[in-house]
Amino acid sequence: MNPLVSVLKESAQDFEFYPTTQEIIDRLVADLAYLRDERFSDYGRIESALDIGAGSGKVLCALREKADLRSLYAIEKSTLLCEQMSPDIFIVGTEFQEQSLVSKQVDLTFCNPPYSEFVEWTVKVIRESASRLIYLVIPERWGNSASIAKALRYREASTQVVGHFDFLASEDRAARAKVHLLRVELSTEHDDAFDRFFAEQFADLNAKFKTPKSEDSDRKTEPKRNPKLEALVVGVNYPERLVALYNEELDHVRRNYDLVRELDADLLREFEVHPARILGCLKARLAGLRNLYWRELFSNMESVTNRLTTKKRNALLNRLNTSGNVDFTLTNIHAVLIWVLKNANGYLDEQLLDLFDQMVAKANVRNYRSNQRPFVHDRWRYNQEKPTHIALEYRLVLANVGGIGRGYSWEKGLSESASEFLRDLLTVAHGLGFRGDTTDYRLSRPGRSHWSTGSLEAFRALFGGGNEVLFEVRAFLNGNLHLRIHQKLALALNVEVGRLRGWIKSGEEATDELGDEDAARFFGTNLRLGLGSLPMLAAA
Repeated sequence: MNPLVSVLKESAQDFEFYPTTQEIIDRLVADLAYLRDERFSDYGRIESALDIGAGSGKVLCALREKADLRSLYAIEKSTLLCEQMSPDIFIVGTEFQEQSLVSKQVDLTFCNPPYSEFVEWTVKVIRESASRLIYLVIPERWGNSASIAKALRYREASTQVVGHFDFLASEDRAARAKVHLLRVELSTEHDDAFDRFFAEQFADLNAKFKTPKSEDSDRKTEPKRNPKLEALVVGVNYPERLVALYNEELDHVRRNYDLVRELDADLLREFEVHPARILGCLKARLAGLRNLYWRELFSNMESVTNRLTTKKRNALLNRLNTSGNVDFTLTNIHAVLIWVLKNANGYLDEQLLDLFDQMVAKANVRNYRSNQRPFVHDRWRYNQEKPTHIALEYRLVLANVGGIGRGYSWEKGLSESASEFLRDLLTVAHGLGFRGDTTDYRLSRPGRSHWSTGSLEAFRALFGGGNEVLFEVRAFLNGNLHLRIHQKLALALNVEVGRLRGWIKSGEEATDELGDEDAARFFGTNLRLGLGSLPMLAAA
């Protein structure tokens, strides 16, 4: 860890980075297991966690591995540490004081704050946390803080010191700090942090009504699109302009709700306007506004999403679309885009392997020169023993991928599953340097209707200095596809699958195992996305 600390210091990104020790993490995991066992009805379904000041994600990874938490979220200011995090950790904020914790709906919140600001951080976490269970690693003197005590009373919270620790023998970075691992449990009767925020901000409005109604508290509203947003063009400073428009709309909402507080109570009753209704509308309006702007940002990331196969693209977009609870700030945009690139690069490798496995069948592979084990089709087919050190042939018969559809007229032609496979093949080939048209009309819904059983369709791509046939395909009524792919594409697929699975370690080894002098030049050629892949990232 010392080299990382040095890099952080040199980059002015230290921010009091003292990682939680393994001893503290083990105690946290044990206490969480105790809560689940002793009070299952209350804490049996803890599945998500937010780490505030997450560092490199050490605590979250431990919660995933030892406590089986699957939805992991982080707030971390250092971009260097964000890059160190596991791809399955979603970064939902950077600057802690800019974040609205009331919108972060998670089961458990953890925080090991910078000790020079631990009171301010602790108060904000307790007052705003949307999770009922909080763990804090804070100095022993926390009990002397009137501000912390006030925050605990505000949330009707109970506390329990789970353990006493220090950082003198830390495996990561030593310090003389003596700390408590503090468990904070929030009241179950009034556990909505947003409700409390609303009651505090609009106290004078609540005072005008003796019996506030609860109707429409969950009313859903979709904000209208700002005409200025429609006219926005992606380019230089695009994130800044998006954030400026978002803040402009946010200020407009706040001004309108502030004006409501000034209205006469009798007039409000006449229009059946009550605090609970206003609360529900405000919640929905703010959540809808955040979602609207995040979706706008994500819709302009074709330079990344168009490089992904259907399955991987959907996985990425589904995860992104859950980020509506992330505050729409410039620093958060930067963190989310970094996360997108990190996960997209992982998906690029995974989708190549997925496609290879989908194409493997009895007549479609051959062994490496050094592989003397026979290829057993049934074992591969039923996942009893997956073969290794094998390569695709360039003539392939793919069973049950989808062929020519049957039935009604709108189903005839190339099936959707076959079309998806061929689009994915073009996408993976594009990532290997074979520049085909991944939006080919023949694979669109109207274009698919022109296919007939057994007819030959050729797909071309730019590579090797010219425009050549990348693959030819025939589709059949029995659900099969017959493919003849260019030998260079087959070679590129085989080399990169071998590299990713550890079957070959170098270009020279690829040449030897696959028996092709061109194999070496395809070693390590699968697409990697960098900062330049998202021009908006440079301005974020």
